[in-house]
Amino acid sequence: MKKKKGKTPKYFENHKYEHFLGIESTEIVYNNRYNDDYFRYEPTSYSGLICAFDALEDVLTRYDRLVDFGCGKGRVLFYVNQRFQCEVCGIEVDEDLYELALDNRAYYNTRFRDTSDHIEIINGKAEEYDVQPEDNVFYFFNPFEINIFEQVIAHIMESVQEHPRRVFVMMYYPKEEYLELMKRKHFKFYRMAKLPTYEMDWDEKVVIFEYGQPPAKC
Repeated sequence: MKKKKGKTPKYFENHKYEHFLGIESTEIVYNNRYNDDYFRYEPTSYSGLICAFDALEDVLTRYDRLVDFGCGKGRVLFYVNQRFQCEVCGIEVDEDLYELALDNRAYYNTRFRDTSDHIEIINGKAEEYDVQPEDNVFYFFNPFEINIFEQVIAHIMESVQEHPRRVFVMMYYPKEEYLELMKRKHFKFYRMAKLPTYEMDWDEKVVIFEYGQPPAKC
């Protein structure tokens, strides 16, 4: 007798968190109206988010600000805001995904009114984002080609030089050329978070780099 196909544990995990946050961010979107430098929208799994941010739990506080480049429908923003009560900012080039992220923010507002005003969502290109002095955690889930990634990293470095601080760059499922770039730019390896499927696929990890130092105390 052929086994009946049912819903996977991943489905139930996603459904649980989506319901808790009051959002919808699961469906993959293949549309790309811009160019081949920007990749499709695919959300980070919630199990991946838990592992990734467990690795920063000892440093991330409500006084920090995370920027998600290629935020899509905003899953990372809402998860991090709810977990750490910190400010978050999402950059999304696709107008349709941007609108869906705004819809999700409105749904999220009905559940978490005390923290939802700390969520900023911007429709624009990652390489044109003006890195703010308060931005200190940057999240990437393979959103675009390395030429754009290098421009974004350059902006982060310039911001740290102008406003000295310690920043973290989180790279989910990073390609080797991206890791090599971080080494060339003198970012320091901080930590690696192995995702639940790491033993089956060694690419299933989040690599975290740090750059800069906290400003000297007077």
